[in-house]
Amino acid sequence: MRHSDRGAATVEFTLVSALVVLMFLAAVQVGYALHVRNTATAHVIEGARIGARADNTPADGVARASELLATTLPGRYGTTVTGERASAGGVDVVRVSADLPLPVIGPLGIPGTMTVTGQAYAEDQ
Repeated sequence: MRHSDRGAATVEFTLVSALVVLMFLAAVQVGYALHVRNTATAHVIEGARIGARADNTPADGVARASELLATTLPGRYGTTVTGERASAGGVDVVRVSADLPLPVIGPLGIPGTMTVTGQAYAEDQ
């Protein structure tokens, strides 16, 4: 008894199309996660530069990083931004860090799973 292959192309197309769409969405999500990380890193580095100026404090850097994060990323990103003055290799630096959710599905993610840090040499040494 022979089985007909009639209709197999339709099923194959449906299954392969779903897989291709899923792979495309996964690639877009990875790209979005990288965008969030790179944007946040750039903003905390800018905050560290502001906080490292001779006439500023780390709190000024935290305020600037928070402002930049609020204007470029969705509201739930960058809610926890901290700054400190530290020593790295005998040189005073200002470090600004932000805790962010790692985007899992679109902008939705697990809170506090990604930390980005920027530092700059303090000018008043």
